[in-house]
Amino acid sequence: MDHQAVDIDAMITGVLSAKHGYFNYYAELETAGKCFEWVMEHLALDEIGIYLNNSTVADDIESKYITLYDYLSEEISKIPPGANGVIFTPWLHGNRCPFEDSNAGGMFFNIRIENGKRDMLRAVLEGICYHLRWLLECEEKKVKTSDTIRFVGGGALSPVTCQMLADITGRTIETVDNTQEIGAIGTALVVAAGIQGEDVLALSRRLVKPNHVYIPDPGNKKTYERSYRVFKNLYKSNASNFKNINAGVRS
Repeated sequence: MDHQAVDIDAMITGVLSAKHGYFNYYAELETAGKCFEWVMEHLALDEIGIYLNNSTVADDIESKYITLYDYLSEEISKIPPGANGVIFTPWLHGNRCPFEDSNAGGMFFNIRIENGKRDMLRAVLEGICYHLRWLLECEEKKVKTSDTIRFVGGGALSPVTCQMLADITGRTIETVDNTQEIGAIGTALVVAAGIQGEDVLALSRRLVKPNHVYIPDPGNKKTYERSYRVFKNLYKSNASNFKNINAGVRS
């Protein structure tokens, strides 16, 4: 086992906020939605139901993501929390935080004879959520983070993913309307606040309201805590393996 220390301060960045005197702190996961795009391409598109023929799905990534993601979310909901023991690491393009390692890779851990593709699909989403929890814990060492999290982007369209994120992080998760256009909405709010001479955060609170709220299910806590501990150990146990197999190839 590699006992290489993990630098939990890696790549937590502070940038100026739109509000004077404030900063935004963020930690980055290199691949999140890309992980699910990968698993859709390689585990789902060629075999599941109406998606047997790739030509039936639009080439546009966003339109494909919405339609197929909805379908797969329903299938994933049939699998219990913990993905029947399967764990996925979402480091398909290396990783930045809480450890910075371009050699890190994605893997499915603990596949057994009784596991199937639905377990693997759920494990991908859970792996992303485990890593997001890890990022939150690292940020907590620097700043106080909110007990309630606004979840935006394509993943927030799935109630299964939203509940999963709530259960794994132990935080209340809120979603908003037009979640995939949230960047444009934020830009519009900054412009509007500037024109009106108004506090941008106050304006945002007034105009952008949650449309759904997801509360952590205490019944899933024990399963997710166990898997999360294993998830974090997977990098520590395999850092040297990633380096040995990828350093020469990717240099």
